[in-house]
Amino acid sequence: MAVRRKKNPKRSRRGRIGLRIFAGIVLALMLCVGGAMLNADVVRVRRAELELRDLPPAFDGRTILFASDIDLCGLNTAEKSGKLFEQLQSLRPDILLLGGDYNSASWLELLNRGEARQHSAAQGLRQRADFFHYISDFDAPLGKFAIAAPEDADPEALASQMIEAGVRPLFNDWAAVTLGGDTLWIIGVSAESANLNAAGNAFSGDDCVIVAAYSPTVLPVLVTSEARDGGRWADLVLTGHTHGGQAQLFGRTALQLNRQEQHYFSGWTMENMLPILTTTGVGCEGVNLRVGTAPEVWLITLRSVESGVWSEEF
Repeated sequence: MAVRRKKNPKRSRRGRIGLRIFAGIVLALMLCVGGAMLNADVVRVRRAELELRDLPPAFDGRTILFASDIDLCGLNTAEKSGKLFEQLQSLRPDILLLGGDYNSASWLELLNRGEARQHSAAQGLRQRADFFHYISDFDAPLGKFAIAAPEDADPEALASQMIEAGVRPLFNDWAAVTLGGDTLWIIGVSAESANLNAAGNAFSGDDCVIVAAYSPTVLPVLVTSEARDGGRWADLVLTGHTHGGQAQLFGRTALQLNRQEQHYFSGWTMENMLPILTTTGVGCEGVNLRVGTAPEVWLITLRSVESGVWSEEF
């Protein structure tokens, strides 16, 4: 006669509790990932109003739309970024300034080898070309300008894509923006090894110069370099590359940042009466997730004053 074993009700209950805990953990992780993806998907428009000592009167009230680190990757396609700039057109900026880093390899692409990685890189370059095609119709009456980062592959092709889109490439170069007989200078710093002392010698202390730098890494040299007649030559510095760490947990960031990038982490700082903006950027590196930081673009209104007082609005 077979003997039937009785089920242990306590063990069965513990099993159900364990299963519920595991399901709760999985659900919480899914919600966290979904929230991080949603956070990375919504680009905020930040606003600032800056009073620049050397700003010519004709440029008082003119605006700059600064967007950096597009980082086409994964869900952040060229078409999606193109639609973003269609929406940003409603801001009616006078100047569009792009801060480099137009592609980012996904984590899966970094794990690939050989032909798979080459195919992904070629696809990324096509995405970059499509992005500049999408923004070719973006209207900025005083000009569209862009720099490159060291990570931006094939700079010659990149410059050609920019020119076809009506964007002036500023790869360690500068351009004059003229209005009503007044001149505003925009200089692009695309490499850490750029000779900023030579750049400073091209300007006098009373020129109004806006600097777009690919990363805060160049800031110590930029801040200390002098104009040809001595003193500070830059009036405003716009930079990016840090992504605000992209994910911030327990005082640590997902991205490894050097000392300068940690110091100029994100937002506004002031060095020797020089306003410096480090934007968290539009896209993401590796994967489209953000925790504790948000994607952004900046609409900056320039004001002309004698005192050089700096103010900002959010």
